[in-house]
Amino acid sequence: MGTSEEQALRARVLRLEQRLVMFSVIWVFTLLVVLLMGPWVPRAATQPQVIRTSALEIVDAGGRVRATLDAVNSKPSLWLYGGDSRRRAGLTVGTGGAPEFVLVDPQGRPRISLRVGFERAAEIRIADGRGRPRLGLWIGYDEEPGIWLLDELARPRIGMKVLAGGIPRLWLFEESTGRVMFSAP
Repeated sequence: MGTSEEQALRARVLRLEQRLVMFSVIWVFTLLVVLLMGPWVPRAATQPQVIRTSALEIVDAGGRVRATLDAVNSKPSLWLYGGDSRRRAGLTVGTGGAPEFVLVDPQGRPRISLRVGFERAAEIRIADGRGRPRLGLWIGYDEEPGIWLLDELARPRIGMKVLAGGIPRLWLFEESTGRVMFSAP
């Protein structure tokens, strides 16, 4: 190896050593800044994990609302929307804190609802095309299950229930007055 090659090699090693010192100084400075500033920089674990807002809308790629979450009149509700931008299913907490799940037809009428703790301990209602209840299946607060068939005005026409002690009961209601015309036993 010649003198010029040796000098070039020494110059390269010297530049390399200078860069190493510079990177070491930067690394030490960065470490000191992190150690000194660490207690004053908020950490992710101490950040609030709650987003607070009065309503939330979820939209699809076309900008159509597909879900909403809100609390209108202090009653929380979650609604899912169909491709036609109409409500199709909802979960709400209504009167007396009673939760209700509702399935809605394409015209916006509730067709099936499931409630807990409103008029009865638990109930399922199925409605006709006009949104009027026609069939009710429920368990009362007395733990007695019942099935009710209702007319187009939501009046009971046939009722069946299992009373305490396993006693079955059947009611048929008069069309004009709605009074019981037959019951057994």
